[in-house]
Amino acid sequence: MSQQEKHWAKQQERGTRFFLNLTRLIVAYLPLWAIRFATFVVVSYFFATSKKARQYIAEYQQRLCQTFPEVKLPTWAVFRQFLTFGEAITDRFAVWQNKINYHDLHIDDADNLYHDIDHQSRGQILLCSHFGNIEICRALVDSGHHPNFVLNVLVHSHHAEAFNEALEKAGAKALPVIQVTDLDTQKMFELHQRIERGEWIAIAADRIPVRGDKTQKVNFLGKPADFPQGVWLLSALLKAPLNTVFCVKSQGRYQLKLRRFSPAISGRGEVRQQHIRQAMQQYADVLAQACREQPLQWFNFYDFWNDNKE
Repeated sequence: MSQQEKHWAKQQERGTRFFLNLTRLIVAYLPLWAIRFATFVVVSYFFATSKKARQYIAEYQQRLCQTFPEVKLPTWAVFRQFLTFGEAITDRFAVWQNKINYHDLHIDDADNLYHDIDHQSRGQILLCSHFGNIEICRALVDSGHHPNFVLNVLVHSHHAEAFNEALEKAGAKALPVIQVTDLDTQKMFELHQRIERGEWIAIAADRIPVRGDKTQKVNFLGKPADFPQGVWLLSALLKAPLNTVFCVKSQGRYQLKLRRFSPAISGRGEVRQQHIRQAMQQYADVLAQACREQPLQWFNFYDFWNDNKE
């Protein structure tokens, strides 16, 4: 299988419109016990029919335990990780159907990032990942608590279209979504204007672009893995500071963690590249610590380390 064929964005999307809309209806009309049962059934189907995804999650768990021997995984850990992902999807719909709201979140903002969101005239970048349930954070835009907060979401593929369509049917307010694959000079100028207007940009920092030509290997859970350079180059070009955001479920409640990460990437040529490499490794270390704290909330179900060469 070629590198292009193995890319995560090239894989057939398992979350079809049918299953997404079915999930939306289940969350809207069934009681909690029935939602949990339906989630278990659907997850069991995907678990049974997704051999490679099972293998990749098992490899992730093995690397995690080798890196952090103190981590203790539960029985049936691979299935439990699938189930955690299924529950995360139902929770995304629950947010927009007002079954989970702003007051259900525990906000951890030790660096007072909310002050910048509410008062700073210039926008910044939020680094997110496929860890935890970052979709829950979209509810903050529509909560009324931060009326001037405008968030633009950069995505790596068209896979998000079906999910966004289902969310909008569930009541979600559409967010500006910009395809990274189509990021040309005109769109870069548009992003610069948005930052100058005080709008923020959210982008995943853990998945390589479809073309895969702007990547850097950094150590993640004890082995080199490709991470995208694009977000760091974006910070340099837009002169936008970087922040991290994680949203994880613990003991039935979502915890939103906001942290300042670094000033805008600076420098030129090799100096800038050195700053990018340092920032990428620092981010990979932050992500690894998040996995240590919540092992089952890693939702990259593909060959993240590119170990399988078949």
